[in-house]
Amino acid sequence: MSKNITRRDFLKGTAAGAVGLAAMGIAGIPAASAAGTYKPGSYEATAYGNLSYVTVKCTFSEDKLEDVEILSQNETPILFSQVQDKLIPAIIENQAGGLDGITGASNSSRAVKEAIADCVAQAGGDKEAWLAKTVEATAGADETYDVDICVIGCGGSGFMASISAGKLGAKVLTIEKASSVAGVNGIKVSGPFAVDTSVLHAKEGGTTLTVDDVFQHVMDYTHWTPNPALIHRCLDESKNAVENLVGIGYEMKEVNFRFETPFINEKGGFHLITNALDNRVELWNKALEDNGVQVLFNTTATGLLMDGDKAVGVTAKKADGTNVTVNAKAVIIASGGYLGNRDLQEKFLKTRKLNAAAGGNSLCTGDGIMMAEDVGAVLNKTFGYCPCEYGGTNSKASRPAKQDKYDQNLAFKFGLYGNLLVDQEGKRFINEGLLCDYPMSYGSEQIILNAPWYGIVDQAYVDAMATQGLYEYTIAKGATTDEGVWFIGNYFKDRILTALPEDLEEGIAEGWIAKADTLEELAEAFGLTNLPETVAKYNEYCDKGVDEEFGTNPWYLSKVETGPFYAVQCEPSAWSTFGGVRTDDQLRALKPDNTPMQGLYVVGTDNGSMYYSPYYDVPGFCYGLCVDSGYIAATEAVEYIKE
Repeated sequence: MSKNITRRDFLKGTAAGAVGLAAMGIAGIPAASAAGTYKPGSYEATAYGNLSYVTVKCTFSEDKLEDVEILSQNETPILFSQVQDKLIPAIIENQAGGLDGITGASNSSRAVKEAIADCVAQAGGDKEAWLAKTVEATAGADETYDVDICVIGCGGSGFMASISAGKLGAKVLTIEKASSVAGVNGIKVSGPFAVDTSVLHAKEGGTTLTVDDVFQHVMDYTHWTPNPALIHRCLDESKNAVENLVGIGYEMKEVNFRFETPFINEKGGFHLITNALDNRVELWNKALEDNGVQVLFNTTATGLLMDGDKAVGVTAKKADGTNVTVNAKAVIIASGGYLGNRDLQEKFLKTRKLNAAAGGNSLCTGDGIMMAEDVGAVLNKTFGYCPCEYGGTNSKASRPAKQDKYDQNLAFKFGLYGNLLVDQEGKRFINEGLLCDYPMSYGSEQIILNAPWYGIVDQAYVDAMATQGLYEYTIAKGATTDEGVWFIGNYFKDRILTALPEDLEEGIAEGWIAKADTLEELAEAFGLTNLPETVAKYNEYCDKGVDEEFGTNPWYLSKVETGPFYAVQCEPSAWSTFGGVRTDDQLRALKPDNTPMQGLYVVGTDNGSMYYSPYYDVPGFCYGLCVDSGYIAATEAVEYIKE
């Protein structure tokens, strides 16, 4: 069945996740099928969401959940509205707690489902059966679309590719797993790095930054590992990508980032986006519509259609099982990497411990990379990740460190505060100060190679962080923020971990923190065999004021000697992964002999030729390369289909 998306269909796109739920079949164990299952009345429960605790009140009759009221929450409004408008009505209508239709608000929806399930238990129902009850989709008739360009993914790079190609007159269809643009990572980022933009020229004093400044720095930093011609072209075109964002209504200002970076003050380069998320969603939807881009939400690409080594389309499947065929003259892969796929993490990064910094499960499961490889594209050899800079995390934690928030468990700060860090054997593995000062670049590689790692602190250090905070504590040990000596220091000013005592207890109860009166007991809790010897040697360095092993700055050396002692088990988290398909400077996927495939372009974090491990020491470089590559691929694809 061929189908064109009308204006009405387009505007319905953000609500696609709720379509058809009432008509779908039920699977799982019935939780409330018999009369008298529940004790009638209202019950309240609370669970932690993405940014806050969510409290619900559920009202039951004898045989069903009648109503759900949100009593309190402080989640992101545009995302939580999806939970209220789609998920809760579907749960009530289907009497099922295992629904998973709000992919753009996974943490908020999880919290609501958990809280409702707790109310089910309070009312006398079977909590586990309720959570196991799901909704089975009923597939519609097969759908076929004929377009100029098909874009797989509508994140940062896919959105830029889509609107840029549409702006150039191409008929574009974009496939996106999320239920709306609010669910993609690229809409939530802080901002891109770029050169020669109107934003930089408008700042006080203008800018002295040049493409050559940045190119030479990043190529030296990466030992010339990425594709030089592609990096240079991305920097050349970065102004055009940013101007496209400004053109759709983005407001940006140049700011110095929290870390010491190569391009600050008179040079600049980091463009902070100041639009609120709900406004960005409006701008994205309008830009897609204005440029004639058709978007299939809740749809997953499943394969590439090829004519020899020429891409001629995409196969996909909607959430309800409907099969989709997109016949296209060119395909742009922008599916966002493989953060949500533990198997590919293990294959490419040699770990299964990398968590999504935004919390929940990432929708980026490496589909685009694997599809390209399946049709003969070659993968590059460099794989890495863009780490979360706000602390350790742990899959066991109810409140892992996800963003720059101090309402999440504060004990995770000991994963990057510069205190003693050890590996699974209880041995030091890094200059701890680097992980505090440069967590996204110099610190990132070692924590993924040594995951899980452990922050080791004593009661005296805990008390200091809960009363003084890292800024006052470190200043008292000789650090100074004068002339940028301790550049990151001002970031920690007035950030005192007052809730730390109760947060430590929460971590102990959840199993990712150990507390003991002796170091020997602490070592036993996590099998840190060498911990006592490591601490003894570390304390000697603290007394000397010289780290003879890794050269940690003396103001980060803090003795571990006053019990009780704590071990905080940390796992790394990431905003995205790096590494994937090798391309040329036109973003064309390459075959093993380095000849290009026709009509197949790979952009953003699916591209293996733009990124490096560890992450660049330039803030916003990941997102910058995403939008740059999306812009370039769109221009190249439009020229290609004209031939």
